[in-house]
This record gives sequence, structure tokens and C-alpha cells, in this order.
Amino acid sequence: MNPASNTTTRNNYANWMSTTPHIDSLKIGELVWPGCHNAAMDWDIGHSFPESASANWALCQNHDLLWQMRNGARSFDLRMLLQNNEFKAYHWKIRGRLLKEIVAAANTFLDENPDEFIIFDFNTLHDEKDNRFDHSLFKEEILRHLKDRLIPYSNKYLSFAQLRKISRKQRVILSIEYHEKFGSELFWPAFQNRWEGSTFVSVEKLAQYVTAVMQNPPSFTYPWRLSMTQYTAARGPTKLTKEINAWFDMESYFLYRSSIISVDFFDESRLVEYCIGANSRLVREPHLKRPFK
Repeated sequence: MNPASNTTTRNNYANWMSTTPHIDSLKIGELVWPGCHNAAMDWDIGHSFPESASANWALCQNHDLLWQMRNGARSFDLRMLLQNNEFKAYHWKIRGRLLKEIVAAANTFLDENPDEFIIFDFNTLHDEKDNRFDHSLFKEEILRHLKDRLIPYSNKYLSFAQLRKISRKQRVILSIEYHEKFGSELFWPAFQNRWEGSTFVSVEKLAQYVTAVMQNPPSFTYPWRLSMTQYTAARGPTKLTKEINAWFDMESYFLYRSSIISVDFFDESRLVEYCIGANSRLVREPHLKRPFK
């Protein structure tokens, strides 16, 4: 791992939610969240052989989660595997960050920036051998390390100003696929996901799909995720830097009608910058979020 990766911060994005004027009046479902697809699958892990031979097919971010948070990302797409009695992120057949690393990143970041908010979007849970997952143990681990930071589901329609007033600690939204063992107000129902569905989708097809989604978004009041991703047979996940910067710039209605924009290699685009600008503008022009008449 690059030792500088946890300390380098670009453009002072570490505390943008608490320093951007007036956006604390927005509600959770109104905010445009810059997101990281497969957030716990980063190149800083440094896989050894044989995993290193196919790591390019699975790694979707440049740096670890704490770096992502300090550089402006606020929603984190996570797929978890239970392997040898240990929870870890995975993508394809490649291991990612351990759960304990994921929660440690959140605790460190929120200690540094107590008025920021993050989303942990646990949307896939698997066991390595028989596709059984120890939901009770996972819940126990989450609550042991994050319980005081989790925002109850009953607060889902509150503004960020209201959330800060209610609690000095509750800053994490945890969304997770349904299981009866997760019967707690601290575990939010899984967010709706919009993904084109083709592993090797062309840029043209992806553009058509995103356009169709934005003409009728799943919700304007509750978070949902747009997986803005593409793969190639030779390189694996592509960066889509040009497309993200063009399709979600400050003049694009795609940006304002989005909820969570989940991308690979988020830091190589202007996504965070555009989301900050969009949220600031939505305070003044809330109609930009609403359905077309």
C-alpha cells in the first residue's frame, strides 16, 4: 500500500458536506451522492500472485476507503464474502478489504470530520463454500463497531441539519439486502439499483440506458443507486472519465435527477466537484430534482 494514500487529500473535499453553504437543508433522498462502485476493491491492497494476474478484472478504485472518504466520496458500494470465518469484500474471485478495515475507515474519517455523512451500501452477501452467510455474526460485527454512528431508518426523511441536531454521532446510513436477522431500525432496506445489465456494454448503449433512467428515476425522496460502469475483455473495469465528466456536468439534468452516482475510479473524474455544485444549486432551485411535467 502506498503510505501516502491515507493522507493525501485533493481540493479539500474531506468536509464538503459540512462546509458547503446551505446544503444541510437538503434531505437524505434529495442529496446527490458521489459514490464508489466496488469501493473496497482498490489497487492499494497489493495482491500477490496468483490473484495479481487477474486483479485488473476486479479492482475498481485506485485507493482505499479512507482515502476515498477524505477525497469526497460519500456512498460506498460493498459486496461481502464470508471466508475462513472472516468477512471481506470481493469482486469476481478476488478478495478485497476486510470488514474490520471498512468500519475502521469510517470511524477514523468521522472522528476527523464529525459533521460529514456516509452511506455503506452492502448489497451482496455471500459465503465462499455453500452460499450461506452468517447474518447474525455480520450484524454483531457491524453493531460492535458502528452502532453509535448508524442513522435509524425512521429518520430517512430528515434534513442533514435535523440529523445533526438529533445526534452528534449518527452519521452512517447502512443499506443492506433483506434478511430476517437484520431486524433492526439501524439496517435500512436495500436501495434500488439501476444498472444496464450487460458486462460489455458499449458507451452508446450505456448512454441510452442512463437517458431512459433519468427520464423516470426510481425516487426523488429516497436514495437509489445508478451503477455507471463498463467493462472490457482486455482491461476489466473502465474509467469512463470522459463520459462521467460530460454526462454529469453542471448543465446536465442527469446530475440533478440522480441520487447515488456509483462509478469506478471516482477520483479520475470531476464527479465530486459536480455533486457539490449540484447540491448547492438544488437548495436554490429544487425544481431541478422534480419529475418532468
